[in-house]
Formats: sequence, C-alpha cells, structure tokens
Amino acid sequence: MMDQLKSNLKSLFPHFRRQDDEHLNPYFTFKDYGQVWGMGIFILMTTALLPLIVMTLIYYQLVERSIESESLLRTERVASNARRAVTFFLEERLAALTFTAKETGYDGLTDPEHLDQVLRNLKLGFGGLTDVSVIADNGTQVTYAGPFNLEGKDYSSQPWFVACQEHSACVSEIFSGYRDVPHIVVAVKSFRADGRFFVLRATLETERLIQTLSSYKTGEHADIFLTNREGLMQTPSHFYEGASHRVTIPVPAYSDRTETRIAIDEKGQSIVIGYAFIDTTIAPTSFILMVVKQRTEMMKVWLNLRSDINWFLLVSALFISLVIILTSSFMVNKMFDADREKAKTMAAAEQNCQLASVGQLAAGVAHEINNPLALINETAGYVKDLFTIKAQYRHDPELIEHLDSIIETVERCGTITRQLLGFARRFDVQTQSIDLKNVVSDVLSFHKKEAEYRDIAIHVDIPDSIPLIETDRGKLQQIILNLVNNAFQAINNGCFLDIRAEMDGPERINLIITDSGCGISEAHLHKIFEPFFTTKKEGHGTGLGLSITYGLVQKLHGKITVKSKEGEGTTFVVSLPIQLEKVIKS
Repeated sequence: MMDQLKSNLKSLFPHFRRQDDEHLNPYFTFKDYGQVWGMGIFILMTTALLPLIVMTLIYYQLVERSIESESLLRTERVASNARRAVTFFLEERLAALTFTAKETGYDGLTDPEHLDQVLRNLKLGFGGLTDVSVIADNGTQVTYAGPFNLEGKDYSSQPWFVACQEHSACVSEIFSGYRDVPHIVVAVKSFRADGRFFVLRATLETERLIQTLSSYKTGEHADIFLTNREGLMQTPSHFYEGASHRVTIPVPAYSDRTETRIAIDEKGQSIVIGYAFIDTTIAPTSFILMVVKQRTEMMKVWLNLRSDINWFLLVSALFISLVIILTSSFMVNKMFDADREKAKTMAAAEQNCQLASVGQLAAGVAHEINNPLALINETAGYVKDLFTIKAQYRHDPELIEHLDSIIETVERCGTITRQLLGFARRFDVQTQSIDLKNVVSDVLSFHKKEAEYRDIAIHVDIPDSIPLIETDRGKLQQIILNLVNNAFQAINNGCFLDIRAEMDGPERINLIITDSGCGISEAHLHKIFEPFFTTKKEGHGTGLGLSITYGLVQKLHGKITVKSKEGEGTTFVVSLPIQLEKVIKS
C-alpha cells in the first residue's frame, strides 16, 4: 500500500530530465521533453487562468465605474442640498430686511428704541443676526442697534455698500471690518419720502452658517466649505485650507448648476469635488460652495472587498496551477517512460541488426580468407621445397618476392578480421580521421562477388578534394552498409548503384547513394524511417534497417533525406559534419 502510494507520488514529479540514458536520445520521439512539459503547462494555464483573470478585471472595471458614478451622484446631491440651504439662509434674512425697510420706513428705523425692537424681533424670528443699522446715502451710519459702538462710522468705501447701491441688495464676503470679528453683511436699499435712498444693514453670525454647512458633512473623509471666486476661504476647511487662507484645490469655472468632477489634490490623492455657485433671487454673492470627498475613503468598502477577492483569486490560481503542473508532469512522465521503452527496444534492435550484419560479413570474410590461406599454403610449400633442394636459393630474388607475397596476404587477412570485429562490437561515438573513399571501398568489398554475380554496375565518385572527416568509423560503416544492403535488395540483376560525395558548405559533406531499383511509393515515403515499417514480403524484412540507420545518423549529428519515384529508383542523401567533435561541443 505504502509502496504504491510512493510510486504514485513519484510519478507526479518530473523525472524526464535525467540523462542516464543518453545513448537512447536518437530514438526518442521528442528531443526535449522539458519543452513539451513547459508548453503543455503554458497552454493549460493560459486556457484556464486567462478567462478567469479577464473576467475578474472586467468585473472590477464595471464595479468601479458603478461606484464612481454613484459617488458623483451622491456628492452632487449633497452639494445641491447644501446650496439650497445656504441660499435659503441668506434669502430669508434678505427678505426680512427688505420687508422691515418697506414697512417701518426711514423715520421708524432711525429711532434707536424702535431699531432695538426690530433687532430683537429679527433674532427671535430668524436668529443668526448680531446687529442691525441704518446707513444714509452718503455712507454714514445713522442709527445702530447691537453690542458694538459703531455709530457714525463711514461705510461709503466698503465694497458691500457700493454693491448695494448698484443691485438694491447685497451679501458681503466674510471679513473683520471695524469690529475686528469675522462676519457677513447683508444689506438692502430702500428709499425715503424725499426720494433719497438709505441702506438697512444686518450682520450675520458666521457660526450659524458654518453649523448649517456642517450638517451636510457625510463623514470624516468629507469636507464642506465656502470660498470666494478668487479662492479665499470663507468658512474653515479641515483638509484644503492652505497659506493665506486660500483653498489648495483649483477654483472651478462658473456654472449655473451643481457640478461634480474627479480631481487630484496637492498630496496626489484622488478626490471627488461637488461645487455650486451661490446666487440668491434678491442679491448675487461671490460664494462658491464646495463639497470634497476623498475617493479612496469613499471606495474603502469596495477596496477591502476587492482585496478579499484578489486573495481568493490568487489562492485559486495557485491551486489550479499546482493541479496543472502535477497533471502535466504525470502525463509527460508517462509519455517519456513509454518513449524510453520504445527507444530501448530500438537500441536492442540496432544491436541485433548489427549481429545480423556480422553474419553476412562473416560469409564474405570466410570467402576472402580462403584464397589468401591457400596462397600462403602453396607459397610456403614452394619455399620449403626450395630450401630442401638448393641452399643457394636462400638469397634468391624470386624467393624474396614470394615471401613479400606471403606478408601482403597475411596483412590482407588481418584487415578483413579487424573489419569483422569492428562491425560485431558495440561502441559509443569515438571520433577519428577517416577517408570517406576508403570507408566506401571497404563496405563495397563485401558486395563485390554479389555484384559480379548479378551483373550490378557500381559507380563510385568521391573526388580527391573531399577532406578527411572526423567521425565514428564503425557507425559510418554501419550506415553505408545498411543503405547499400537496402539498395541491393531493391534492384534487379543488370541494374546500377551510384555512390558519390560532394561538399555542402565549408563544414558539411553529403554522401549520395542512388539505385535504379523498384523505388518507393508516395504513400510510403514518409513512413520508411518508422520502426517495423517495411514494404518487403512477409519474412523478408524486419522494418528496422532504415530506422536504425536514421538513429545512427542522428548519433553522428547528421541528417538523412530520401527521394524516390516508384519504378525509377531511390536516392538517399546523408549529410554529415566534417568535424563531429566541434559540433558536439557547440
């Protein structure tokens, strides 16, 4: 049970990166299983995670736009309500002063006791008033009711007095004036019986106006205040009052309706601004009502929720990625194991094919060795006869010639024996300088008798300009032998076999083997290098020869291509590097 569990867990981790079977690499279907593994993980993750991420981002955009629209709408609503409250606050007191001026008249208002009674009535009825006074058309204060000693003061140069003359009523900005206390002046112009005008003036408490504005504040992150059109603060601001009591955000352009917009404050924070220009039906003002909310604080609930969603998305993505990686590892491991088993079978088949080739070589070697041995035997007997008959032939030139013939024949037998051993043994790639013409000649020597018997013309064209190549002699011999064997099996008596070589650039050489045999059909041409594929009759081929040849060419870092036309013949082109060691190191 535990062993099975360990085996299953082991299969989830990549083990195709091991290099313990490098001699099997030419037989693998895929050269780089790490690339297959990585590509599979990439495709699966992209397919699984990309739609999830895209939909999440789209959802975020929709929610943020919805929240942003709602924030602008709410801010506009607060600004509109505060605008109506401030406007009503001012219009109510202006209307009360207008009514008092018309109903009481100049004579009644200039009576100090009556003016005190008027002040008390206004405070009881509306509140927020500090004092009231009557000012003549020359700007001199005629009568005053209130806590300050301001009788006889000249207001002719005051901006609010000048504005009152022009518009019949006015609302001043907040200023200190003669009393050195911040206040707002509301004044209306009326006329005496003699046609001259006078001004009924009242002072409003700024605290009452500030309290009215504060009632519309919607949270700690919000700010509401009044400023004039030059940016000078009229009421306090918690966050946006700078040096010289000026607002730190840009003063908006005039609009006759309540507006909202998103801006960036001096700290780089995103804010939502709602603003409205205050104008009463009785008198214009220079006030701008501004409602400012910190956008981050407004979206705090959504940002916290988005953070939770992001964590959930991250955990989900990690879980999906883990499942994909483990699944991909398991599947690629299975593919690798199956491919490795196939490669082992191919390598074993190559060894078996080599042993089968040795059998064919042995027959040729036996035939070739018999004649030299016979010659050695006859020559040795002849020398024996000479030595036994006449001692003077011991230094005879003819005797020396026969001895040289014996030595040459023995060397020939040794060469044939070494070739046999070279084909029979299994070696890793061992490079040495090789003359291609000699290798081809050695291989063809095994088919010389068969070619003569079947009247097959063999033409070899390997120019002397072809340089020596550094490669594995045994594997190159096996490649040429397999291709020549394949050609001999494909051609009929009286046909031809053409072997030639040519340079393919400065660092490669092409060996071209052409026969005039039966050829290969178009349908079978792309399958000839597959294991166990053969077009021969049953029992006349294993389908491994060309597959093994392909693997040997790959071991020598070469390429093999084939062109064939049924009924006309076949051409194999083997492209090999001139310096194998240089290619391996690079």
